[in-house]
Amino acid sequence: MKKCITALMLTAVMMVFAACGGSGSDAPVVGEWKMTQIEAMGVTVSVDEYMEAMGGDAEDMDMKMTIKGDGTFTGKIDNEESDGTWEYKEPTLTLNADGESMDCEYKDGKLTMSIEEDGQTFSAVFEK
Repeated sequence: MKKCITALMLTAVMMVFAACGGSGSDAPVVGEWKMTQIEAMGVTVSVDEYMEAMGGDAEDMDMKMTIKGDGTFTGKIDNEESDGTWEYKEPTLTLNADGESMDCEYKDGKLTMSIEEDGQTFSAVFEK
């Protein structure tokens, strides 16, 4: 009887640890995401405002991600798509594709993906 109870307790503990990280359909990052804001040089603007300032249309910068509960994702920038895997450990979502990885921060229902280039940090903010 003690072995049975011990086995049940170990199973419960493993399930709790499994729920704390990794990928899964109950992770808050699972779903459809669309880029809504761009942050650069301390300024945050909507995609519409950014494209207007650049002389384009927001539809010219169509950037979406679908994060699936099976641990995979697809990303679309304009008409080009890529796919890969993901892992979530609060508050960091790590996307893995083509041998590279990128960390995103999940906070207040938003995903922020930041890239540093030439000493400047550029961020894309995604919302469901």
